[in-house]
Amino acid sequence: MLGQFPRLCYDELLRPLADKAGIAVVCTPYELGPNHNALAESTEGAFEVAIAAGAARYGWDLDRMPRLSLGHSLGAKLQVLLRCRAAARPSSLAPHVGVGLLAFNNFGVEDQVRLLREILQSIQGRTGAGGPNQAANSFFERVLEPVIGRVAKVSGMGFQPGPDELLDMVADTYGATTRTCTFSFDDDNLDCSMELQDALRDRGALGVGQSMLRGGHLTPVVLSLEGVSQAARDAPGIAGQVADRFGQQFSGGGIGLGDQDDLEALIDELVSWVRGV
Repeated sequence: MLGQFPRLCYDELLRPLADKAGIAVVCTPYELGPNHNALAESTEGAFEVAIAAGAARYGWDLDRMPRLSLGHSLGAKLQVLLRCRAAARPSSLAPHVGVGLLAFNNFGVEDQVRLLREILQSIQGRTGAGGPNQAANSFFERVLEPVIGRVAKVSGMGFQPGPDELLDMVADTYGATTRTCTFSFDDDNLDCSMELQDALRDRGALGVGQSMLRGGHLTPVVLSLEGVSQAARDAPGIAGQVADRFGQQFSGGGIGLGDQDDLEALIDELVSWVRGV
């Protein structure tokens, strides 16, 4: 869900990264949907439009400009799908020299409510709205998660590709010469990097790296609720009204959904990775 608002959610990560590593950053938003193949394709199209505009404005030589890809959570899954697609469609443009996957997530639909719970708990704790609510936790665990799982199973609803299908794709078609590094966090129960690493080894991929850092699934995110409220003011219908009221209730600067020290350690690790590829 955070990928719909990259400027709002990832600005505190990407601006320092761009400054310290001396790179240009192109953020590509995407709307949520169950067909992740389609999301990856639309994201790639939007990126190509954006980078062409950057070339026209800043004089980038796209044939000689090396590219790095970076994605967080679902965004990391989309980057993996794009690397599988690219292996079958060679490009005349400068190749990707590296792919960084932050808190790679490959769960099914029924597990995604856990991410929502983590977001709400983080916001609650950092806005002074009180500590973790045991009643709310019980509701998530005993009611919401099982219900979503049953609905997804009965209706046949699921992500495309599903978790096992994606790993099979990686083992069969992932760009074997692409240098890939997974960045995981020691307090993240949504991370699926180990399974991905196994699939990459089955593929015989070169330059596969792993980095374990302090933090949780949302360490890369600093969410300005005032910014969300401002962005939602022109949104139609009830969604804009809810977002606006939410921002007003929790007004007051940026709210880190992780720890600032952990975020800075992640930035330093990413700078070292960029310089090493």
